[in-house]
Amino acid sequence: MSEADPVGEKGPAEDDGEECVPFNPFLHEFEPKGFWQKARFYILGFTLFPLRFLLAAIFLFLMWPIAALRVAGLADEELSRSIRHRRTILHHLIYLLSRSMFFMCGFHWITIRGRRAPASEAPILVVAPHSTFFDPIVTVVCDLPSVVSRVENLNIPVIGALLRFNQSILVSRQDPSSRKKVVEEVKRRATSNGEWPQVLFFPEGTNGNGKVLLKFKPGAFVAGVPVQPLLMRYPNKLPATIWTWKGNGVFKVLWLTMSQFYINLEIEFLPVYHPTAEERTDPTLYASKIQKIMADALAKPATEFELIGDTPVSPVGHLKVALDPKIWELGNILEKAGFSLDSVQGLIDLCLEGVCSRVGLDELAEKLGVTQHDVISSVFNYFHKDASGMIDFREVSLVLAAQDATRSAEELAKLAFDLFSTCDADGRSLLSADGFASILRSLLGSPPAESGKVFTELCAYTELHGLTQDGFVGFAILHPCYRHLFLFYLRPPSSGRRKPPQIQHNGGCSGKNNPGKQSKMD
Repeated sequence: MSEADPVGEKGPAEDDGEECVPFNPFLHEFEPKGFWQKARFYILGFTLFPLRFLLAAIFLFLMWPIAALRVAGLADEELSRSIRHRRTILHHLIYLLSRSMFFMCGFHWITIRGRRAPASEAPILVVAPHSTFFDPIVTVVCDLPSVVSRVENLNIPVIGALLRFNQSILVSRQDPSSRKKVVEEVKRRATSNGEWPQVLFFPEGTNGNGKVLLKFKPGAFVAGVPVQPLLMRYPNKLPATIWTWKGNGVFKVLWLTMSQFYINLEIEFLPVYHPTAEERTDPTLYASKIQKIMADALAKPATEFELIGDTPVSPVGHLKVALDPKIWELGNILEKAGFSLDSVQGLIDLCLEGVCSRVGLDELAEKLGVTQHDVISSVFNYFHKDASGMIDFREVSLVLAAQDATRSAEELAKLAFDLFSTCDADGRSLLSADGFASILRSLLGSPPAESGKVFTELCAYTELHGLTQDGFVGFAILHPCYRHLFLFYLRPPSSGRRKPPQIQHNGGCSGKNNPGKQSKMD
């Protein structure tokens, strides 16, 4: 198994033109196969699942009033300090009920390896991989530490009470200053010399399918204090228990998991890691180091896959590319609305002639001949808007051209250059940084900061103030790190040329050549 092929799939560096399934660590689907597996899941499911679910729910709801009593009557000033040593009988009751709830779900045995360090020695615990719906069971093993959670979860019955019970750190996606406050609170608790209980993080930030380690978020490492890594293993885990961003739903995972006789769980406490002076001041470097340590211990690849907002992305060089190109969604909804690709060339000609540049919502609907408001709004909102709320119709034309499976990757690259290039004082057609950013933003969704790094890298070997057509086509078709984007990633699904972008591990492109070391392309 090669480094660029961590899950045993065909490496993307092999340009043999064969179709292969892109690896997506955020996707997992499971269906029982074979007579005995189906019999176990369906027969035991109809007998074990209702009983286990009912008993687990009873224990869960019993925690509600007890958790509420823990913080009842306490003022905000009191809650700003640790209350771990107050009303300890309630803490023990919640611990007992939590363990009983997971026991009813089928977690009868938990094997503990290593030793959990005290809060004074390791104020932060980091857990990986995060791959199942039941991973919060680790909080029971760690004596119910504080966690970091979304503030919206406070409104969920029982869950909100439990978050208040253990004085969890809450983050709001709507409040721009929330993350800064969370960082300050993590630092405050981590440097309290053991006064606060440990804070537990799932540094991957979301569930993966467990075959690789996702990129670690730096939030757990901002305090620059020692951390203790924890590994979670399910020795008899069937794929049914895995719950990812996309795949089996919550009910199906609960059903398939609780229809097993039992589920073993192993939790291993690795030695406490003390960061170097450089890592204490660089949370991203610190996170990368811990990810590598845990990946080595698990014998799994450490990757840069991550979930940004609601979009799973994979790094390709300086770019972060969505695993599923969003431009195909636009093509699908336009096709259902009656739009024909036969009219695309006419739209392209208008742009090349300079007749049509920036358009609003109504003009876009007129140009595309689409009357459904929801459809045209979805298309319009995909593209970048200027200060006046208009979008660049050249970007629309380029995305529509990419839907055409008969258009080769080289033809698409040349069209992109023709649409966004301008003439310099000497009459040469050059692609500027803004034009380059518009191409990558429309096709890949890449922000200007990322595309700017690529553009600077490509222009490092030329005295021109931009890319020539040969230079841009060389980037799209020949560059060892980025060519897969045009050759495979941006090929329509109907073309049969579907390959993933190269999986990038910590440390740059996974190809043999680093883009920063490429020879002059112009």
